[in-house]
Amino acid sequence: MTTQAASQVASKRVALEKIVFATDLSKDSAEALPYALSIARKYGSTIFAVHVVSSLAFDVTPPTMAVQAIVAQALREAKESMAVLANQMKGIPHETIVRKGDIWGELSTIVNDKDIDLIVVGTHGRSGVSKLLMGSVAEKIFRQAPCPVLTVGPNVSGEPRSIVDIHTILFPTDFSAESLAAAPYAISLAQENRARLYLLHVVPDSDPDYDEASLSARLLALIPPDANLWCAPKAFVEYGDVTQKIIDLTDELAVDLILLGTKGASRLAGITSHLAMATACKVVRESVCPVLTVHG
Repeated sequence: MTTQAASQVASKRVALEKIVFATDLSKDSAEALPYALSIARKYGSTIFAVHVVSSLAFDVTPPTMAVQAIVAQALREAKESMAVLANQMKGIPHETIVRKGDIWGELSTIVNDKDIDLIVVGTHGRSGVSKLLMGSVAEKIFRQAPCPVLTVGPNVSGEPRSIVDIHTILFPTDFSAESLAAAPYAISLAQENRARLYLLHVVPDSDPDYDEASLSARLLALIPPDANLWCAPKAFVEYGDVTQKIIDLTDELAVDLILLGTKGASRLAGITSHLAMATACKVVRESVCPVLTVHG
């Protein structure tokens, strides 16, 4: 993709009208809610809080009366918990949804039926991002969701309500069409939050010969002249391990949000881009701030 074409893509307006907050009703997943609320307030979004009672936990054929009673009790408790959650969303258009079945199957149906623009999910602890590479529901959301996913990973620290404001955004890119899919979101969120935008390109170890000045200029050219950002974006060109450079710069610049454009699940085979899904998984696992992934 040429720099001019990339700038045109980046200038497209982002709409985040419908947000799914996917929750297992644990304390860990609840820590992602303030981020969903903050984005909803800025974009005038509707939040759909979704909890799915897993059918796998009650997979008995034919189901006994005892199992049916347990399922009914689980659904009642889930609805009660979601009613409490609804109180936290007062003042924002919202809907709570409780379903029973395959978790990803039910969630993906809701995402498609309601034309969702963003999924927000918390993945703290052993039940979360630690399973991203082992076939968990979190992995399916992360890899297969047809819309962007905001992931609050296991190393995000601090009180969510005190850190939810976004002041600094990091957008790494390898200039591929897939990685540039995140550019409109990076620009839009920088505008909405009056945040400083940092652009990063990491030159892999296998390519020691590079022109830092030209790469920096190419990064800055991704921002349309009429973007009207609160302050001028800053470009960084680093050399070495991609994941480590992203994490290091996140710490150094006190970044509040990382934007990653990634390749969708159907395009993973044979791809060596440094922003491939494996790299995105590592960034989510190690980052001290939330990560927004956008499939290109």
